[in-house]
Amino acid sequence: MAVLGGSSRLLPVVRILYGVKSVVRDSTSARASAFDFGRALLALPAVWAGALVLLVAGPWLGSGYIFGTDWPGQRRFDFPIELSSSAPAQAVLAAASRVISSEWTGKLLVLGLLFVAALMAFRAAPTDAFVPRAVASAVYLFNPFVFGRLHYGQMFLLAGYALLPWVAIRVRHLFIKPNMTASLILAVSLASVGLASVHMLLMAALLAAMLAVTHLLASRQRTDHLKRAGLSLLTAAGATVVLSAYWLLPFAVGRGSIANVIAGTTTGALDAYAAVPDQQLALVPNLLGLYGFWAENSDRFTSMKAFVPFWPVALTLILAVGAAGVIFGFRSRREQHASWIAGLLIAAAIALVLEMGISHPWTAGLVTWLDSHIPLYRGMRDAGKWAALLALVYSQLVALGAIAILEWLKKRTNGRPSIEWVASAATGLLIALPLYYGNGLLFGMHGEIKPSQYPAGWYSADRMMSADSQHGRALFLPWHEYMTYQFIQNQNKLVASPAPTFFSVPVLVSSNPEVSGIPAPTDPDQVAIVNLLRSGSQGHWAPELKALDVRYVLLVREVDWESYRYLDGQSGLTKVADFGSIVVYRSDSR
Repeated sequence: MAVLGGSSRLLPVVRILYGVKSVVRDSTSARASAFDFGRALLALPAVWAGALVLLVAGPWLGSGYIFGTDWPGQRRFDFPIELSSSAPAQAVLAAASRVISSEWTGKLLVLGLLFVAALMAFRAAPTDAFVPRAVASAVYLFNPFVFGRLHYGQMFLLAGYALLPWVAIRVRHLFIKPNMTASLILAVSLASVGLASVHMLLMAALLAAMLAVTHLLASRQRTDHLKRAGLSLLTAAGATVVLSAYWLLPFAVGRGSIANVIAGTTTGALDAYAAVPDQQLALVPNLLGLYGFWAENSDRFTSMKAFVPFWPVALTLILAVGAAGVIFGFRSRREQHASWIAGLLIAAAIALVLEMGISHPWTAGLVTWLDSHIPLYRGMRDAGKWAALLALVYSQLVALGAIAILEWLKKRTNGRPSIEWVASAATGLLIALPLYYGNGLLFGMHGEIKPSQYPAGWYSADRMMSADSQHGRALFLPWHEYMTYQFIQNQNKLVASPAPTFFSVPVLVSSNPEVSGIPAPTDPDQVAIVNLLRSGSQGHWAPELKALDVRYVLLVREVDWESYRYLDGQSGLTKVADFGSIVVYRSDSR
């Protein structure tokens, strides 16, 4: 029923999109002023991107916080206390939350990254025609990669994904007109991707390198043009390093959050976060379909395949349109198209190999070697992230394929009014195809992600602790980094602890993901709490908590909370409040 419901709700969307070509044609033929028409054309990409975003996120505009597995609805956005690649973005979010509230800061972040992804993919398509660019935009936004990462709440990764087409745009512009301005803007685009996600920066660098190589090899232009292009690329690389120095320098000397993540990443992460195959079609077709995210096998959220019963057929059609784009590009006798396509195909092939990783015997050895010898690559951990590059390549090739199909139909129907409808039908189908393939994202992920409100008891507990001038830290129990919370309205209620970004006092929470192959943290605070919990009712809670500067213990009535009932009888611990959803204890040892 979920599938049928999703398909039926898709029909009005298809009808609206089917009329896009007619609207554009009518507006062109209308005798409006050139100025007004020009403004409309400039606004059209933003209008299109905004419409796609509302199809996904419209239901999220209601009251409440957005939750994902790695994105516990943040009641507070704090200014960063250490340098990391995302520190500037964290500072912007913190500043924005002081003006428009944290609830709307989180929502605008999600809507913004979806909007930028759709808009940048639209502008990256190597054509000025609306329909092919609209198809590219839909392919890039409506796909299993975006679906899975939204469910998992990897917002900064998706922000980098949204900016990835911008790098492609700037590389193309640099080769058209290599100069200092083009170099610096390319550097800004690369640094911006790195600011959002270092993982996406690796993909952006690979994409830029492959596009540069194919352009330089295929170029028939004058030697001086190639020299300028080469110099512009070197300038862009240098400027990117300078703009990223705030996190590259600490990483180079083994400090900062990125260095800590890499240092804590063991070979077990390769197995834990390896790409997963489809049960019927095996690994490679699953990865080509932009599936394969390791969390798809965790049963934490519905696979988008449930909403697309004939997904292999839809994928085959999308790839066929992309293949038509490849043929069209190579036959168009336009050097820029040929080198662009070649660079995209090479980048996609490399991304597919890296995504296969240890999940396939042909690629396991290479990826194991990369993981052992290249620290920055080891930080990728999740092999499925390489699907982002495949999505970008698909969006660009499908745009060229749409051009080829529509031009072919135009030649066949020119001057024959009785079959002109075929071209219009093809336009509607080209736009509807990616919407069907990615329809799991429609209408708030079919209601599987909904805004959620925190329990009133959490607010009461926060006010009580904040009123204590000697509040110190709070310990949050049950002791799990990830667990389910019944107040979350999502289908997937398992999220990372929301306590640090909800409560106004510092909160000590578990940082053990409890994933097979991932070692437990060795941080002294984490080890001390684990040892205390192992002691249970026999532990010396009050003095141990005092040594950790913990004044309050917060026990939420979730998961295995009843196993902590022994806290009621602990010497030096006093139950000071029971707010229903949360119980508050105070350590009297100060």
